[in-house]
Amino acid sequence: MSQPLQVCDPHFHLWDLNQRPNPNLGTAVEESLPAYLAADYLEEMGRLPAPLELSSSIHVETVVGQMEGGFVLDTVGETRWVCEQMEPTGHPFGVVAYVHLARDPTETESVLKQHEEAGPGRLRGVRMIVNHHPDNADLTWPQVASGEFLRDPVFGEGIALLGERGLAFDLQCNPHQLEDAARTFGDYPQTPVVLDHLASFNDGEDEAYTQMWRQGMGALAAVPHTFVKLSMLFFCAGGYCEDAAQEAKVRDLVREVIDLFGCDRCMFASNFPVDRI
Repeated sequence: MSQPLQVCDPHFHLWDLNQRPNPNLGTAVEESLPAYLAADYLEEMGRLPAPLELSSSIHVETVVGQMEGGFVLDTVGETRWVCEQMEPTGHPFGVVAYVHLARDPTETESVLKQHEEAGPGRLRGVRMIVNHHPDNADLTWPQVASGEFLRDPVFGEGIALLGERGLAFDLQCNPHQLEDAARTFGDYPQTPVVLDHLASFNDGEDEAYTQMWRQGMGALAAVPHTFVKLSMLFFCAGGYCEDAAQEAKVRDLVREVIDLFGCDRCMFASNFPVDRI
């Protein structure tokens, strides 16, 4: 009998919308899965097909965005709550928290310290979603106020601060933002950057879109301290689990990303429960 293959899941989420409302997650999540707790996640991961065996996990923030005049979420409170959920299980885990990096660097440093205090020894990085589209509101994520964050020097100062503290940045953006990302993060080699979800490749776009994505992915891959999560594949090709043509599309995209970044810079992530919903 073969030995289990130990795996880290670098991207999962927990929430309890009954106790901690979050309109940024949308009505579909609120109606279909209002609560997803540590016990739910570990039960599902306990059913991984052999020889896979979950050895550790990274929780990624569910704040999404924060903007002036929008619904205010307690971002540090989320880190504290996640740790309260996970620590009694004994399962090894880390946290990627939400911090708005385009604000005063003094404020950024203060919030980072609060996250570290909320989960001592757990903070691994920060995600500030920057998905923004000038023409398609559906591709601008909730409370992402601007498409200029990646060009903002204050944001760059925040990225530098992460590197100084030994933290990574989780990048979630749209394909047209990849070249800006490559230029920005190339200036901060001390901060590892992990691209989420194949840059949110959107199903149903034309060949020009695919070429734009390909060019942007190539630019980011040329920055040696960048990595990529192979996840949220339903966004790339809806129904790929049932449709052979869509499955082939996903397979080709994933293989192309692995060719660009290399195996050592790619990681599979469950993105549970989102990818299951």
